[in-house]
Amino acid sequence: FKMYFYFSLTGCVTCLDHDEHYILTFPNAYGRQVNALIGIFIFNALSILTVPWIELGGECSISCSKTGYNASIVFHTKPFYGGKKHRITAEIFSPNDKKPFCSIEGEWNGVMYAKYSTGENAVFIDTKKMPTIKKKVRKLEDQDDFESRCLWKDVTYNLKIRDIDAATAAKH
Repeated sequence: FKMYFYFSLTGCVTCLDHDEHYILTFPNAYGRQVNALIGIFIFNALSILTVPWIELGGECSISCSKTGYNASIVFHTKPFYGGKKHRITAEIFSPNDKKPFCSIEGEWNGVMYAKYSTGENAVFIDTKKMPTIKKKVRKLEDQDDFESRCLWKDVTYNLKIRDIDAATAAKH
């Protein structure tokens, strides 16, 4: 089967040390599971033997109005035959440049490699070696009514206690 979650989401990340604001868009999320093609019928024969996964796909961007730097990012979906999951490519541009000074490729949940316009190649980032950093979130009583954690607190609570009916009711 295929499930598609399409959304248009834009976020802002602030680098407090440099007073820089980065506007970014996000990829689509796809629910995936292996299907087998038998004759002219698509049959989920492998469905009971495989684990579904969420796959990211589509184009994104990151830009900083203060510095003028920007990046174009593509999350590649796995082809039906062969290929790898979780592939990513990106190009990073200096202000007012049409040609990237850095190209990146690899896996968004693994190792990404950079190729610079100087010819230098290097590991850009290895996400598996990165430490987990605890999020800093304001207390619920300090949030406005429509901030995410405040808005979804009843749904989250009911999901944690495994009360699906109450979680569903809390969404309305």
